[in-house]
Amino acid sequence: MSAPVVQGLSSLGSSVGAFSRQQAATLRNRFLTTEKRRRRAQVIGTSFTVHRPVWIAAGGAAYTTASAVYLTLHYMRRLK
Repeated sequence: MSAPVVQGLSSLGSSVGAFSRQQAATLRNRFLTTEKRRRRAQVIGTSFTVHRPVWIAAGGAAYTTASAVYLTLHYMRRLK
């Protein structure tokens, strides 16, 4: 008597798995293969490439500011 129940549960699990795989594939296709998304990703990549010098300058400025704060606090400790 338990064999049909186990068989029914195992077939239920495989159908649920197949359904979830189908839904995941549908979502993946909907979000990843649209032309609008491709163009947007291309624009973002191009923007980062074009603005690379700006990002490098901003990183240098952040490093310089952090170093200046560190040195200021370090030498202020000696003023006691």
